[in-house]
Amino acid sequence: MDLVYLKQEAARLFPLAAAHALAHGPEGNRPLESLNSLCREHFEALGFRCMADCLDAVVPRVRGRLTLEAWSSAELTVSPWTFRVECRAFWLGSTQVHLTVRHDGPLPGITETGYRSIFAPVGMFADGTTPEGFIRGMFPQTAQMSLF
Repeated sequence: MDLVYLKQEAARLFPLAAAHALAHGPEGNRPLESLNSLCREHFEALGFRCMADCLDAVVPRVRGRLTLEAWSSAELTVSPWTFRVECRAFWLGSTQVHLTVRHDGPLPGITETGYRSIFAPVGMFADGTTPEGFIRGMFPQTAQMSLF
């Protein structure tokens, strides 16, 4: 097993794992179990310190939009604020979606430090709520939000 092959497998398995979790819940997620197993089995041979480092290196990435089918990041604007959001489904092999919100200062009612970490069960997105919609829900309904 080489890193190129493992990345190809991760690109195939990760979206399947997201689809399974949304349709059937977190239990019995064979695509996620397969990806975790591959990383656990091969991390040392591929030069990683641990399974989590291997997973971090192979999970597909998307920039510019938030999705559960890859680890994604986007810049969002809610006037007058612009902030950065990262979305990582199955963070460290869990059934949680880890969302981070970063801003160069406080976001009233969201974070006073400019950083907020949120863990949400993947199942909360099963009703069609998107990661962007989840973040949008953190702000007053009168705010306008757009994805750059």
